[in-house]
Amino acid sequence: MLEISNEDLEEIIKIRHDIHMHPEVSENEFRTTKIIREFLEKIDGIEIIDFPIETGLIARLNTGKNGEVIGIRADIDALLQKEETEISYKSKNDKIMHACGHDYHTSVVLAISKLLSKNKEKLKGDVVFIFQKSEEITTGAKEYLDKGLFEKVKIDKILGLHNWPEIDYGKVVLKKGPLMSTKVNFKIEIIGKGQHGSMPHLNIDPIVCASNIVMALQTIISRNTNPFDSTVLSVNSINGGSEDNLVVDRTHLSATIRSLSEKSLEKSVKRMEEIVKNIACAYECKYEIKYTEKIPLVYNPEEMYEKVLKSAKKILGEENIIKEGQTMASEDFAFYMKKVPGFFYWFGSGEENHKKEALHSKNFYCSDKAIKPAVEVMANAVLDLQK
Repeated sequence: MLEISNEDLEEIIKIRHDIHMHPEVSENEFRTTKIIREFLEKIDGIEIIDFPIETGLIARLNTGKNGEVIGIRADIDALLQKEETEISYKSKNDKIMHACGHDYHTSVVLAISKLLSKNKEKLKGDVVFIFQKSEEITTGAKEYLDKGLFEKVKIDKILGLHNWPEIDYGKVVLKKGPLMSTKVNFKIEIIGKGQHGSMPHLNIDPIVCASNIVMALQTIISRNTNPFDSTVLSVNSINGGSEDNLVVDRTHLSATIRSLSEKSLEKSVKRMEEIVKNIACAYECKYEIKYTEKIPLVYNPEEMYEKVLKSAKKILGEENIIKEGQTMASEDFAFYMKKVPGFFYWFGSGEENHKKEALHSKNFYCSDKAIKPAVEVMANAVLDLQK
């Protein structure tokens, strides 16, 4: 069984605090990337992969063996948000904080790289470490894939993690099947014909049309969706109109559909398109739909679940494994899962003496004590997964 030493744990906590104090938002993770590179360059057997990205980094632990290659991904970006958590390593940037714990994810995977390097003889194949930029804007994973990540390095299976502050450190959520939602974000433009409000017969009012579309879209969930398929549709903005007497030409809507079922999402999108088309026609308007973001489902396959469960039991014990848990939040780790089998962990990061604030809270807190369990569970999973 692989265990992190106290010395290495102390080192990685210091690195985590440094990253936390100097958070960087998506596309600007230059200092964080430098810290990652400098750490990895000191580890025996680690090769930094030449890859066309400005921030983030890909590295490989070379074992000289031909077994399966396991990838491990950490996201590294922070959020535009002022930190109000009272900790000694509070963000020094007044407007940016690690409110989602990506500093923790980065530190865990750095520690795993060192632990596996010290135990290379136990590995059956190489291990690839993906330090990914821009997860918060959900563009990083897709960019890495579009630039040929899986052509550049062989990866047979991939692991990812997220901290979960509502759960105490030392516990882990291992859930087979759907874990985090697939989503589609989109914008709708309703195009009418505006003139003076006193002459309705000369206008085609896009606001009346848009209002009916907003109400009709809600029936997709209430009347077209299987109630056992968790699906939500939210219209999050409506913009258009004048202060006084003019009917405008255009009204804009923005919306999202999220689901724990790929099939349900596809059906909901199809119904949305039909509703918009037919209501626009009924009100003599034209329309345009623009899709701004599409994220797949995070889905943990049963065959990987059984193996990672074995590793987690060895480290944490059955009593600290939570086998249920889902969220309608999304994760761009799902793009990797479309290419190779993958498994996504939630590690408890809450601590008794700290209020358990949700992810993205200005008072978010992730315990240092959550590092050791995650490192050891995932490092041992690599041994169990490799063939």
